[in-house]
Amino acid sequence: MTFPVERSKVREFARSLGDLDPVYTDVEAARTAGFTDIPVPPTFVVSSAHWREEDNMVATLGLDLRRVLHGECGWEYHGPVVVGDELTASRRVADVTTREGRRGGMMTMVSIETDFTNQRGELVVRQTDVLVETGG
Repeated sequence: MTFPVERSKVREFARSLGDLDPVYTDVEAARTAGFTDIPVPPTFVVSSAHWREEDNMVATLGLDLRRVLHGECGWEYHGPVVVGDELTASRRVADVTTREGRRGGMMTMVSIETDFTNQRGELVVRQTDVLVETGG
């Protein structure tokens, strides 16, 4: 899945976070801050979900959606992402573990990594999500 980093979407995303830093709206402010163009806010790559085809990872993994929680999300930046970039996302299951839940039953934790590479093939962001299927 590939998607463009668009100026208007970066602006909308920054505003939705309440971040009024001009670095997200003004090219000159971005360049003064050391960027080649307007950078994305740190969690911007979550908007890639709007570009993703219906690949229901939960169903693919055989998890019961009624018992699945989104446990956590983290981002590791390897390089800048700026307006004009085109990002390609690739997802994979990085780890699956189980443990006894505090209230009984087994819990399954699935760690999913999404690598975002830019138009030059450079890894720029790795997003890690942890899904938790609670015991039945």
